[in-house]
Amino acid sequence: MLDVGEQLFYEGGSAALTLEAVIERAETSTGSFYARFGDMRGFLGAMHERILTMISAELIPVLGKAAMEPDLESAVRKAFTGVFNVVERHRTALFFFAVGNSHDSEWREMGAQMTIGMGEVFTNLMKQYLPKFTSTTAKRRIEMAARMGIASVFQQIMLDQEEFSRVHLSPKAIATEYADLVCAYLRATPTK
Repeated sequence: MLDVGEQLFYEGGSAALTLEAVIERAETSTGSFYARFGDMRGFLGAMHERILTMISAELIPVLGKAAMEPDLESAVRKAFTGVFNVVERHRTALFFFAVGNSHDSEWREMGAQMTIGMGEVFTNLMKQYLPKFTSTTAKRRIEMAARMGIASVFQQIMLDQEEFSRVHLSPKAIATEYADLVCAYLRATPTK
């Protein structure tokens, strides 16, 4: 039922995600739905919880492997490529998570915590390779690089290739280019 809910939301937004549509497409009963989730809010909460659990379980090893790379460029490339692979596998679920939580303060907070957590992990990854980046300007650059990373992930979640550009790039190519941009930005001489 949770897979069906994510797909319905992806196809038609909140209006398409109804109890009746979930039951029909999942080929289940109303009683089964209510026994498992209690109500529609319980169902949506279960969708959010599942996404958090699933994404965390996949991202932690990806970012752990990136942190074992010998240099910043390799680490950032591995991080971007790994994260984009996770996004590609779970785009429908992540689309629901990114969009479907905006109207509820509890779910929005879950989304904010996930985003903040991703930003902190990415920031720590960069700091590992840039231990001398201690000035205010250097710290701001790392913060901006983390924000660019998060923004690139949301772009992959929210936009199809055709909605963004007429130039088609593979997710791996996009990940590599973003990684190179972030590294070039971090290595460039800062302006005052």
